[in-house]
Amino acid sequence: MKFILSVLLAVSLSPVLSHASNFAGYGKVGTNGFGLGVATSVNGNLGLRAGFDTFKFATTQKDANGDYGIDFKLLNVSGLADWYPWAGKFRTTFGGVYNGNKAGLTAKPTAGTYTFNGQTYSSADVGSFSGEMTFNSFVPYFGLGWGNPAAQDKQWGMTMDVGMLFQGAPKISNTVTCGTATNPTVCAQMKNDVAAGATKLEGELKTFKILPVLSVGVSYRF
Repeated sequence: MKFILSVLLAVSLSPVLSHASNFAGYGKVGTNGFGLGVATSVNGNLGLRAGFDTFKFATTQKDANGDYGIDFKLLNVSGLADWYPWAGKFRTTFGGVYNGNKAGLTAKPTAGTYTFNGQTYSSADVGSFSGEMTFNSFVPYFGLGWGNPAAQDKQWGMTMDVGMLFQGAPKISNTVTCGTATNPTVCAQMKNDVAAGATKLEGELKTFKILPVLSVGVSYRF
C-alpha cells in the first residue's frame, strides 16, 4: 500500500510535466539522502517539482550481551510548488511529502541482563527484542531555496534547498519475545514493561516534530 501511494504521489504532476516546454531533471544530496526529481516552470514566478529522496544504512554489532541489528531508512516522495517572488533564482517552496523515514533495532540476547521500564530481566527471560521508530506518513514541507531548474537562461544549473519537514512526533513500537523457559507471569510483566517503555520514550521525544532539510544539487533543462 505504501509503495502504491508513493508512486501515485510521484506521478501526480506528470500531466503538467509532460506538456511543459520548460522541463528539467535534477539530482541532489542532503540530509534526506540522495534524490532525483523533475521540474517545470508554469510562468516566471511559479514552478512545480516532483521527486524522491532515499538513503539506507544497516549494521550489526556484537557485545558480551548478544547481537544487535540497526536499520536506518530515509524515504521521501514529494510534490512541491516553488514561488519565485522576483522571477529570479530565489524561491520559497511548499508542498506535501510521503514520509517513509524510520529506524529499527533488533536484539538477540545471549548473556547479561536487560532493563525495560526500570525493571531488570535476565537474558534467559528475553528471547528477542525489536523496536521501531516511525513518523506521520503524509506531511507538509516548507522551505527556501536557490535555483530554477526549468529556467530558460541556461541548461545546467545548481539548486539548493533549506527547509523543514513537519513529520510529527516519533511513534515507538517495541516487541519482545520470552525465552522458552520463562515463567508465564514474568513473561507477561516483561511485555507490559516493554510497552510502557515505548510509551515513555514517545513522551520524551514528542518535541522532535520537525526534521531540518538541507540539500544541494545539479539540474539540467531539456
